[in-house]
Amino acid sequence: MQRSTTIAGWLLGVAPLLACSPSAAARETPTAAAASAEVVAEAEGVKVTREELDRRVAERLTALRQQEYEIRRQALDEMLADRLVEKEAGARGITSQGLMQQEEAKASAPSEAEVVAFYEQNKQRLPPGMSKEQALAEIQKRFRERNGAQARARYRRELLDRAGARVRLEPPRSQVAIPVAAPAQGPEQAPVTIIQFSDYQCPYCQRSEATVQEVLSRYAGKVRLVHRDFPLDGHPRAFPTSRAAYCAGDQGRFWEYHRGIFLKPSDLSDEDLKRRAGELGLDAAAFAACLASDRHDATIRAAFDQGVSLGVTGTPTFFINGRLLVGARPFEQFSSVIDEELAGS
Repeated sequence: MQRSTTIAGWLLGVAPLLACSPSAAARETPTAAAASAEVVAEAEGVKVTREELDRRVAERLTALRQQEYEIRRQALDEMLADRLVEKEAGARGITSQGLMQQEEAKASAPSEAEVVAFYEQNKQRLPPGMSKEQALAEIQKRFRERNGAQARARYRRELLDRAGARVRLEPPRSQVAIPVAAPAQGPEQAPVTIIQFSDYQCPYCQRSEATVQEVLSRYAGKVRLVHRDFPLDGHPRAFPTSRAAYCAGDQGRFWEYHRGIFLKPSDLSDEDLKRRAGELGLDAAAFAACLASDRHDATIRAAFDQGVSLGVTGTPTFFINGRLLVGARPFEQFSSVIDEELAGS
C-alpha cells in the first residue's frame, strides 16, 4: 500500500488487512474430492467440470458477495442514522446540520503536546517547502477535523443504539461442513459457531488468539469454536506444527498445545515442538513417533482443501454462523456479529 505524502493522509489513511495470504499456487491446489461429472465447457476433448469451475471462482465470488453486503450495510446504517438525526433535530426545533454542529462542538480540542508529538514523529515526511509553523497549523486543523468527525459518528451510533435499531438485511453465509473429529470447544448446540481457518506460523493468527480467548470468555456457553488448518505454502513450519497439535490431541491436550503456540510463538522447529509437548507432560516417545509419521496429514490437507473451496484467501479467516470475517480483527467486530446472531437466534 502506497503511503500518502500529505498530512491528511497520515491521519485518514486506511489500515491494511491484517492477514497472511496464500500464493496463487496454493489457492489453486487440486481438491482431493472427486470433481462433479457435470461438464460446463469442452474443446477438442478437454473438459471443464462444474466442480472445477466453482473451485476456481470460489475466492472471487466469496469476496464479491462480502463486499456487496458491506456496501449495502454501510449505506443502510447511514440512511437509518440520517433519518434519526432528522427526527431528533425536528424534536429540538433545529435543522439536522445545526444538530450535528452542536455535537461536533463537543469534541475535545487537540492539545499542543499532541500536535507537537505528531509533528516530531512525522516531520521527515513533510511535503517539500512546508515550514514547521505551517505543518503545526495543518496538523492542528486535521486533528480538529478528525475529532469532530469522530464526535459526529459517535452521536449517530448513539442514536442507532438508543432506538434499538434492528437490521434485517441478510448477510451472505457459507455452508461450512464440520467433520466429526474436528477440534472444537464450547457446547455443540451453542447458538453461535465460529469456524477458524488458521496457520500456526502466521503472525496475524498469533495476534488474534487473545481476541479469540476473550470471545470465548465473554460468550461462555453461547459460542462454539472449531479449528480448521490452513497451512500456507510460504510458511514451511505451519504444516509440521499442525501435525504436532494433532499429536498433542492424541493425548487429550490439543487446545493447550494450540493456545501455547499462538500465545508464545517461537521458531517451531521439531525440537521446539517436542519441548512444548514436554512442558505439557505428554508422553515424549509417543509424541515424537506421531510427529515423525503422516498419521494426521490427510486431515490437515482436507481442512486446507475445504478452505480453498470456501474461498479462504488468508489467515486467520473466521466463519461466524457462516458469516465471513477475515484477519486479526478487534473484539468489537466479533461481538457486533455475534450479538446480531444471538439476537436473531
